[in-house]
Amino acid sequence: MTISAADCPDDARDAVLAGMARRARKRGFATPKLNFAHRNHPEDLQLCAPHRMALLPLSTLRRLAKPDGCATKAPAKIELPALSSVATILGWRFLIYDKRVLEPIAAAHAVFTDQGGYRLAELNEGPYVTSSPKALQAPSVRRAISSDADDDKPNEPLLLLAPAIYFAGLWIRHHDSDKDFILPMDSNLLPAFVNVKPTQVLSVLLQASLAVPTDGATAG
Repeated sequence: MTISAADCPDDARDAVLAGMARRARKRGFATPKLNFAHRNHPEDLQLCAPHRMALLPLSTLRRLAKPDGCATKAPAKIELPALSSVATILGWRFLIYDKRVLEPIAAAHAVFTDQGGYRLAELNEGPYVTSSPKALQAPSVRRAISSDADDDKPNEPLLLLAPAIYFAGLWIRHHDSDKDFILPMDSNLLPAFVNVKPTQVLSVLLQASLAVPTDGATAG
């Protein structure tokens, strides 16, 4: 799968490859599909579809939902900020494709280090691995990130994560933020794979953040 990535740095890809090689030498992979493929046909594994990740921590969502420290306003009544001003860029995500099964079997996350480089932070085979190609191949996404987009400027796909409330969506970030949209990756909070404006997503996430028990607030 080829997509227009936002200048994916070689350092991020190299960090993933080096991190995977170290794990393979030391203890193998805990994820079963990747472990099987790497043991039996490592030459058929390929990093594809690099895209950046953006995080909405629970603390940020709660601060926006309760700007005065109390939930006197419903989130729908709160003046919502631009998504780009509250989401934190974490690094890069790669899908790991197995050429023998012609689909991604895992995802690798390269996150920033304190020294300004990248390190392999996570390898996972969660549900968003298989839903990512569907989101990336959605017609609206393909149009937005293609080189022949209407404004001649390919737009950037990012994986938007709010882990404390189990939300992930493909955020298509335009040069004109008014044209941004998000495709939820499942139907947990919003209809899956349906274009939603960032303000609507933020409103739903703010409401959901208030339902997270205080003693579980460390997630995200």
